[in-house]
Amino acid sequence: MCGILGVFNHRGVAMSEQDLIRMRDCMTSRGPDDAGIFVCQDTEHFVGLGHRRLSIIDLSPLGRQPMATADGSLWIVFNGEIFNYRELRDILSGTGKYRFLSHSDTEVLLYGVREWGLEGCLKRIRGMYAFALYDKVEGSLTLVRDPLGVKPLYYLKDASRVVFASEIKAILAAPDVKPAINNQALYYYLTFANTPAPLTLFEGISKLEAGTYFTIDQHGRSKSVRYWDPAHFSPHGVSLPEQDYVEELRRLLRQSVSRRMVSDVPFGVFLSGGVDSSLNVALMAERLNRPVETFSIGIKDDPSNEFVYAREVAAHFKTNHHEAMIDDDDFISFLPRMAYLQDEPVADPVCVPIYYISKLARDTGTPVIQVGEGSDEIFAGYQTYHLFNGWNCEYYEPYLKLPHFFRSVASSLSSYVLSGEKQDALRRASQTDPLFLGNAIAFWDCEKSELLKAPFLPSRTSSRYIRDLEASLGIQDPLLRIIQVELKNRLPELLLMRVDKMSMANSIETRVPFLDEDLVAFALTIPSSLKFKNGQPKYILKQAARGLIPDAIIDRKKWGFCGSVTNMLSGRLAEYARTRILDSTLIAERFNRSAVENLFLSYRHQKRFNSFKIWNLLNLVLWHECWFQSSLSQNVLPR
Repeated sequence: MCGILGVFNHRGVAMSEQDLIRMRDCMTSRGPDDAGIFVCQDTEHFVGLGHRRLSIIDLSPLGRQPMATADGSLWIVFNGEIFNYRELRDILSGTGKYRFLSHSDTEVLLYGVREWGLEGCLKRIRGMYAFALYDKVEGSLTLVRDPLGVKPLYYLKDASRVVFASEIKAILAAPDVKPAINNQALYYYLTFANTPAPLTLFEGISKLEAGTYFTIDQHGRSKSVRYWDPAHFSPHGVSLPEQDYVEELRRLLRQSVSRRMVSDVPFGVFLSGGVDSSLNVALMAERLNRPVETFSIGIKDDPSNEFVYAREVAAHFKTNHHEAMIDDDDFISFLPRMAYLQDEPVADPVCVPIYYISKLARDTGTPVIQVGEGSDEIFAGYQTYHLFNGWNCEYYEPYLKLPHFFRSVASSLSSYVLSGEKQDALRRASQTDPLFLGNAIAFWDCEKSELLKAPFLPSRTSSRYIRDLEASLGIQDPLLRIIQVELKNRLPELLLMRVDKMSMANSIETRVPFLDEDLVAFALTIPSSLKFKNGQPKYILKQAARGLIPDAIIDRKKWGFCGSVTNMLSGRLAEYARTRILDSTLIAERFNRSAVENLFLSYRHQKRFNSFKIWNLLNLVLWHECWFQSSLSQNVLPR
């Protein structure tokens, strides 16, 4: 796992090597083990590539990047892992065309592109990655992000150049780049707690969408291509017997976990004691002749702690188990640094325990970790998916068939008697927007009309964004449509980014077995009736888990990692948030203070409905303080 960056100027304007190094070294935690620079300039264009290395596969200097083919015509900077690189290396070696100098997956990727072309290579590799290719012959640059968006990649494109990096802070460290707020992105963030790709909260800086590559040629012409799309996978016309799905799931899960055990350094599992993390432990234990390294974290005096379940799994599989406990002091001391590490806010309080559990893993000498992200999305493990699915079929879709005039009048009148989600549901119905917007919504569009000052209310609502996204999917199955919406927004830009940012802050590589593309492609073909059966979410995965992990773990009540924002936002943290939010210059400039004050008044007797909103605003104001109220040099905070 690494940090990459680069500059491609098709008008030949150079950037100094010192500036490139300074940008690169903003990301030292992503690659503390080594660093490299490549610069190429001719009369027509300038290219500078930088790399920070976290050595996981081939620890020798031969794995150093930037890396080139033997003839120097194709260069790469690569962040991630290709888990099937050994098989691909054997195939490439068999052609007799290539002589490998290293044992790294990066060199295999480089020659794979040379042999099969970019898209041909992307069809063959299995992994998590973000990389850039500079073709010296064609004078082109190509940026690639993995199919599910496990790894991030950001870029700035203007009239003469593209600047890209694994982290936005590296782009902002370029000598002539100044941060500015993207108003539409901020509006979306207030609803989704993340910024949907390709937007970021920084005006002019984009993030590459999952399963997409972006190419710019020597004349400055660019194109973006989606090479892998989860929407292309759906249940077949004829279903398989249930047991066939179970057996194939087990095979693919074993294959995925096994792939992610490829490493030249120690590896382990983040263990909560839920189905997903316990499966990771069980399938890893099958293949090891030593104890699995497992890690758990809890919040002091919090009933959400899952230590009892994690310890049960650890004892069952005889793991080498490690635990840590955090409290309010840990939250408050870390929050300002979190804003810097995230680049743009990822408003999920789980970021805090992920940071500390990653630190625990690093301190105990385990730099590679398997995590359970993605399972609840592809197997429909959230009860809310099924509630929204039922409400949509029974009430919402029939309501949409009523005359538009009636729906518009009902929406107008609702503002006098309803608030929050119910009011916004009627507003969405009046505009034929979807009922489901995401599994974690902070502020509904109707609430933001009171929260934000008028000049900062864009014309495109968050519900319209989801409506357009659904239209692009072309999927009729309502549960599968919910899953696909999550795979396009919340999973890559919130859940995966919270893990990437917080683990890489501790130089930890996290791997996601449930998002192996072979497993995801198959899971998306499983009928919805087997994902929610007999009132049980994630039914088919639980059936596949039986016999692999204890039934008591499978059948226990689902609980989020470290609970939810309701329990994490303690009274002390809420007061800390109140002070930071109400004193913020961003709040004074863009928000109606009375609406923000009312939020804290409501929190006193309705914590459940207001905690996430407060956390959302707290993350936003800390981000603004970090990037707009102090210089970048001041933001490089000590660990």
